[in-house]
Amino acid sequence: MLSLNKYRSVCLLLILSVFFSFCSRKLDVYYNPKNTLDKNIIEVLEADGRFAKFVSIVDKLGLRKTLGSSAMYTCLAPRDEYVEQYFSKLGYTSLESVPETLLRQYVNYHFINGMYYEYDINKIYDRASSDLNKTRATVFSSRTEGKTPGKRLRLFSTSFLTRQLDDYVSLYNQQPQDYTLWVDNVPISEADIDASNGVIHVLGQPLDIALRTDEALASDPETSIFSSWLEKHVQYVLGEKDEFGWVDTTLYKSYSIGRNLADESVLSTIFVPTNDAILNYFQPYLPYLDNTIDSVPQLVITALLRACIFPNISYKSNFDDVSAEWKALSGGNISMIMHLPSIVTGSIRASNSIIYKSDQLILSPHLHSAVGGVYLFQKKYSQWNWMFSNAGMASGLFDGLNYQHSPITILIQSDDVWGTPLAEDMNDATRAYRINQCKSGILNVDVRAEGGFRKKFYPTNFGYVLYDNGRFYDYTGNSVQLITSAATWEGVNGAIYEVDGFLTPLDRQNDTLSVYNKIAEHPDLSLFKTAIDRVGMAAQLKLTGFFTYSVFAPVNSVITEAGINVNTMPVEELRYFLQTYIIPNRYIFSDGDFNGQITNSNGNRLTISGSWETFSVSNELGSTIQPVVANLQASNGVLHKINSLF
Repeated sequence: MLSLNKYRSVCLLLILSVFFSFCSRKLDVYYNPKNTLDKNIIEVLEADGRFAKFVSIVDKLGLRKTLGSSAMYTCLAPRDEYVEQYFSKLGYTSLESVPETLLRQYVNYHFINGMYYEYDINKIYDRASSDLNKTRATVFSSRTEGKTPGKRLRLFSTSFLTRQLDDYVSLYNQQPQDYTLWVDNVPISEADIDASNGVIHVLGQPLDIALRTDEALASDPETSIFSSWLEKHVQYVLGEKDEFGWVDTTLYKSYSIGRNLADESVLSTIFVPTNDAILNYFQPYLPYLDNTIDSVPQLVITALLRACIFPNISYKSNFDDVSAEWKALSGGNISMIMHLPSIVTGSIRASNSIIYKSDQLILSPHLHSAVGGVYLFQKKYSQWNWMFSNAGMASGLFDGLNYQHSPITILIQSDDVWGTPLAEDMNDATRAYRINQCKSGILNVDVRAEGGFRKKFYPTNFGYVLYDNGRFYDYTGNSVQLITSAATWEGVNGAIYEVDGFLTPLDRQNDTLSVYNKIAEHPDLSLFKTAIDRVGMAAQLKLTGFFTYSVFAPVNSVITEAGINVNTMPVEELRYFLQTYIIPNRYIFSDGDFNGQITNSNGNRLTISGSWETFSVSNELGSTIQPVVANLQASNGVLHKINSLF
């Protein structure tokens, strides 16, 4: 009988033999090497006889040893007829006439760094943890030589074509048949030929070298406008220092849009609007520019480019992934405003990007919002345009991150109304005041949500603006005329309307405009002011900044008729009397928008009801007061005059 230890040893040997037998069968199934391991890639190609021209190029470049023993490679082997077809298409009648740089690029493009059998390519894809990672698992790098960077190729296995066939069709506009492994749009006719330093896959067609993103865009006549706009952002930079501190003085192409599309190592996905899509969108605004598509403002062009470019590689189906945030270089989460797969009309093959052609513009946050019209009506509103572009006046008017812009309505002045000096000629103080004048006409609501303008006080960052019968009134009584009820421009969060002048901005930090000072301006409120002074509340009602107040101030006759002597009443009783009519926070009334309860400074609840002529305030005992003069704005609050007491 076997001892326990011997029994365990026998069992372990049986298990291992079964395991290795299984692995051997699995490797045989997936790898099935066609040759022995006594020859390297170049020697295998040479012995085969179908790749003589490719081998001759390798020898001409002196790369036999490098490609045969220096590293592990996956060779995408072109048969002789495919080599001839490729260079003939480029206009060369013989290999001898092809420049060495082009030959070197051609050879390197057919060698992928690392050894990848068909089984490996399937395994890399299958093991990716998400659909997006599976997509990116299709990207491989060709050989880099010296300062010539490798390019990206995409290897599509059976697993990919089974799961993401529609993505392949949208990329290359062809249906793969008969072959289980593809390199971009080229089938592999024979896979997994073994060699001592890698593996060989035989191409079933010529493999064209994919152009870099910028080159690919320039080559397609349907994307020439986008390409020309992109080239406006070209800059050239010096190479890096070497280990000895010497600077590479070669000038390398780069882009100033936040992503270098001329760098083969930088991967991107781009939704490029076709020329027709660009012209259809901008055609109505060209008369307000210089009547050419190239006269679209640079800021608009840059923002649109950035809205179209996404970091890394993504295929069409990935953009249906609601769990992913598809943020372009512009920062905007594009999936919030449009369904990206539905705008695709075609694609352009490129080495370092996936390029989809689209029949719509992906709007930048600027053009998506109400501010967009300022940029596109440049000749009509050039002064606003200058302020937006150079003085920061557009800050806070749109959301560049998530396209969730706050509602606004812009009251804008044409250049004819602007007058002199021009914005760029103003001194700092004059320009700062003009910015505030402009912003005093930017309403913090979208009037379209209410069916247009109506008699109402509209909030701005510089006080409330009253609209009544076609005119807007600021806190001083100054008014401007609404030129037309039709919007000049409409965005998702509001619209632009033209007016014939400027409103006066209310400076909320100006303590000379406080509610206390506003009370002091009115002789018929002198007793109420005396009471404020006597109890020491003047400083409180002068304070600007965080705290604001709504004051219902009784006129002198009402206080006298009630038998109240503000000079002799005990201070605490007088304070309680005052605080009955002082409400924390700023409340503009009269338009009926606010009907509900507020609390005075004593903690008593007051009820607001009615609108305009019927506007009233009631206390908890049912006593009601009705202002005789309402909504006198101050820097830190609002004054309402009343002629009765609770």
